[in-house]
Amino acid sequence: MRSLLCALGFVALAGCQAVNPDARFSCDAGADCGSGYECRPHFSGGGHCFKLGECVDEELCDGADQNCDGRVDETFPEEGRACTTGKQGLCAAGTQGCVVGTLSCLQTVQPAAEQCNGLDDDCDGAVDETFDFTSDEANCGGCALRCDGGTTCLSSSCEETRCDDGLDNDLDGTLDCLDSSCLGQVCVSPTAPSWRCGARDGGITVDGGEVDGGDVDAGQVDGGEPDGGASDGGDPDGGVDGGLEFGCFAPEQDCANGLDDDGDGEADCLDVDCAGLTCASGTTCTNRSCPGPG
Repeated sequence: MRSLLCALGFVALAGCQAVNPDARFSCDAGADCGSGYECRPHFSGGGHCFKLGECVDEELCDGADQNCDGRVDETFPEEGRACTTGKQGLCAAGTQGCVVGTLSCLQTVQPAAEQCNGLDDDCDGAVDETFDFTSDEANCGGCALRCDGGTTCLSSSCEETRCDDGLDNDLDGTLDCLDSSCLGQVCVSPTAPSWRCGARDGGITVDGGEVDGGDVDAGQVDGGEPDGGASDGGDPDGGVDGGLEFGCFAPEQDCANGLDDDGDGEADCLDVDCAGLTCASGTTCTNRSCPGPG
């Protein structure tokens, strides 16, 4: 009894010694503490006596031990709630935590190597910036848009580049040299050197229609009479536009005819195929030009 009275502050009693005011009596139940006290469980086991009302069950993030279990800020109402760290990309995700008695948003995602997924994985403020959608075969025009065999990624689109297999590899409705994507690509070659897909002038008759043969309008100046002019007597246009002829052509060999024989858009000496061959002046194509004689 004397030790209990001493611990409660009755230092005037004979034999009492000064004690640590923060010291607590150990207890297993409330009866061990006496009237006006309660036994609060300790996190390491057992319990300690505290005055009634001194302890509460809900802990707060404030650096104090509200529930008197010997721990500080071990739990609090906001714990684990989603929050924003203020960082960029995926690193913005966080949960509420208690740091030295202060409620803080703790980052839950760390920067990682950028993936093609529409997210900012490396938290630098940019999305998918390490991928070139204009030429990436696995991500052509966007993430996970992979180019199939026989095509390649050009300007963000899978274009036909296998032009000798008789297949419409890019599924645009045209195949091999009929596809404008194949221009300049190697096609079926009966002989060496390699033939290439081209588009050249179809060469069909230039407009052969006669000039309009209709009489000049014979109607009087607006006098109310019907127009007396004869009907248009001109023949229908007899010309047929040949347009472009797509096909698989041999390399340019006639370098003096002024024509783009292989349909690559370059005629005679302008075509690299003509280097070293005779041109219109009788000289040799040099540096993509036809030097004059002498």
